[in-house]
Amino acid sequence: MKKSLETPSVFFEIENGILIATYKPHLKVTLKIAKQIVADRLAFIERPTIPTLVLNQGIIKMDKDARDYLSSSEGIAGVKCAAILMDSNFISYTVNFFLKVTKPKLLVKTFTDKKEALTWLSDFVD
Repeated sequence: MKKSLETPSVFFEIENGILIATYKPHLKVTLKIAKQIVADRLAFIERPTIPTLVLNQGIIKMDKDARDYLSSSEGIAGVKCAAILMDSNFISYTVNFFLKVTKPKLLVKTFTDKKEALTWLSDFVD
């Protein structure tokens, strides 16, 4: 069963026990937007944690306060582990920089193949 929610910043869907978060095109993430994304995610998942696939289709800018928040305990609430799908060199550079600088408090792995990412995440489904 698929369940979905469209917000101004992210399209969320749950498929086979995995949250798929697709960020909207041309998104500039501020602290206010980051907090709304987390609040929307927590309301949507209706469970303590869930493995999450992040499809960064549209973030073009994220300010430091937003990055710090999203890597904090509050910002990762509800995320059991995360796979980030990278489909461009810019995304790859940005994500790898983000991971090195923020040192996330959960297991995060990057992928270039969606099927591989979903297979990896399926090991974490309750």
